[in-house]
Amino acid sequence: MVDDFLRGLGQGFTLDEERESFLFSGLSHEQPFEFHCVIVQGGIDVHRAGQYFEFLGMFVEGLTGEFGPVLMEDT
Repeated sequence: MVDDFLRGLGQGFTLDEERESFLFSGLSHEQPFEFHCVIVQGGIDVHRAGQYFEFLGMFVEGLTGEFGPVLMEDT
């Protein structure tokens, strides 16, 4: 279910997918960003760089809409 959710987020962005790893990046006319998601036991591990804030908002909004409340941790 999580990989289908992540594929759905790829619409409108560049998405490079390999197994349980999803790398989203901004289109050339937007401010550049990378948002790398890896499906792990019990969640999604995310590494991000650049101007990813708009995508982060869409990501959280989509997650909560699809799966309900989520727990986020910044380490």
